[in-house]
Amino acid sequence: MNKSGITVFCDFDGTISRRDIGYNIFKHFSHGKNDELLPDWKSGRLSSRECLLKEAEMSPVTAEELFPFLDQFKLDDGFPAFEKKCSENNIDLIILSDGFDLYINYMLKKNNLDRLSLITNHGWIENGFINIEFPHKNKTCTKCGSCKGERIREYRNANRETTRIVFVGDGYSDACATDEADILFAKKDLEKYCQINDIEYWPYDTFYDVIRQLEKMKILSES
Repeated sequence: MNKSGITVFCDFDGTISRRDIGYNIFKHFSHGKNDELLPDWKSGRLSSRECLLKEAEMSPVTAEELFPFLDQFKLDDGFPAFEKKCSENNIDLIILSDGFDLYINYMLKKNNLDRLSLITNHGWIENGFINIEFPHKNKTCTKCGSCKGERIREYRNANRETTRIVFVGDGYSDACATDEADILFAKKDLEKYCQINDIEYWPYDTFYDVIRQLEKMKILSES
């Protein structure tokens, strides 16, 4: 039970994982063809749902090929310490991704973090291709597969509306979450988005930076 009144939502690709694993899966197995979709996706002409489905169609892969490929990727060195800190401070920590659970669950289990809550799209391998479903319905957002802003609002409505939300992200798919976060940590493309749109944020490189800042803010207790 969350006794702190604070909930942390973290993006996965490029945030918890140091590299964007979803992108690299499709880049590798499509032999780079997925890069042709990126300009339309970044401009908004192609939604995340459309982009993911097209990427999957052009990326034949079997389970015997996919899971060994995933073993090259690493999580942020500071994330296990951050997860431990949140647990010690009775803060709920939820992974919020517009990727899909097939590779995220594998990476979490490999790093003994599969106890964490995960909100994402659903993926599975069938007939030599990744299939993707979108179990979370977006009411207004047309850009995302699973809109992070809408998922956070749903969480607020289902829990206490006074819950303070911390969000940690790095990319374009995190933009919708910026309207819902009370405390925002950003790097890479998300940082650029915040700068362009005059959104207040805290810069970070690793989760050790996030820990230090939340300790200064008295949200996490110091060691």
